[in-house]
Amino acid sequence: MPASKASKADRLSVFPVFHKVEGRVAVVVGDGEEALAKARLLSESLVRVRLIAPAPSRELGVFIIQSDADHVAAPFAPAMLEGAALVFAATGDATRDEAIGDAAHTRNIPVNAVDRPELCDFYVPALVNRAPVAIAIGSEGSGPVLTQILRSKIEALLPRSTGPLARLAARYRQTVSRVVPRGSARRRFWRAFFDGPVARCAEAGDMAGARRATMQLLKRPADAAGFVSIVGAGPGDEDLLTLRAQRALLEADAILHAPETSRRIVALGRRDAHRVSVDPAEAAERLIAEAEAGNRVVLLVDGDPRTDAASEALVATLDEAGIAFEIVPGIAASSQAALGKTAAGQTADHRKSQSRSVAA
Repeated sequence: MPASKASKADRLSVFPVFHKVEGRVAVVVGDGEEALAKARLLSESLVRVRLIAPAPSRELGVFIIQSDADHVAAPFAPAMLEGAALVFAATGDATRDEAIGDAAHTRNIPVNAVDRPELCDFYVPALVNRAPVAIAIGSEGSGPVLTQILRSKIEALLPRSTGPLARLAARYRQTVSRVVPRGSARRRFWRAFFDGPVARCAEAGDMAGARRATMQLLKRPADAAGFVSIVGAGPGDEDLLTLRAQRALLEADAILHAPETSRRIVALGRRDAHRVSVDPAEAAERLIAEAEAGNRVVLLVDGDPRTDAASEALVATLDEAGIAFEIVPGIAASSQAALGKTAAGQTADHRKSQSRSVAA
């Protein structure tokens, strides 16, 4: 479905990427807190930090010594940017930051100017570091406080074992490529790796146990059976999908949906998942074909499949064909309306309470 003009606000004005910096240089220009913050963030990567700071603050001086950063104790000059991959203007002075940006652009080097989005070629996200896994949270420069709040929430959810587990996966990737067939079988292997005994051992700090569990997983014959999830899309609002529905979409090799299904919900699946618009009359045949090919497949249905007559008939067909399936309920439009009324009632009660407090 082509994007309409109304959907432009939902699209990013920046394209998030991860820039290779190992063995390269990032230049930070500035003497104070802003320069220190950028230098500290850069030090979480393998980039070489070059600090141009004629009169560094005490904290910045300590960082330079402890991190073994390259320190240029002289006023900024354009030639100091030679060989840089990234430049950060953090002087706190608009005129100087603009001059640094101009010098970087002359050399085709992208620049970030602290608190001056109009001078930025890129923005610095809030970073959750579980090397080699990284989660970058950006707001296009509009809400740094929001990104920090989101970062703290993700930090709390993401175990420290994520990094060691990812490094273990990298160690076995070539072996898996040789032993496990491509496609669905390999995706099932990695799902089991990242969400099974291997991951539990890593989370407990038992990496020897994680390696043993990996070998057991490699020796176990791949389960080629497909699986169907009939997922209720509710009234079409992606924010109202259950966590189980979101998980089913992320695990799906194929996503079948009616032409009128919300494209935002369809987009929640993996980028490499097949997305197919099907007529309800053809859904059963296509589901069976996908499952017999060993795929995990999601069928999105409007409303709640537990109360839908077409879904009941579909379940009977899958059962007769011997296809394993699950029904993932969705929130019904009537339930959404009830939630809205409840929220409105709570807001009204709160306002009445505030009015009584003011009157008192």
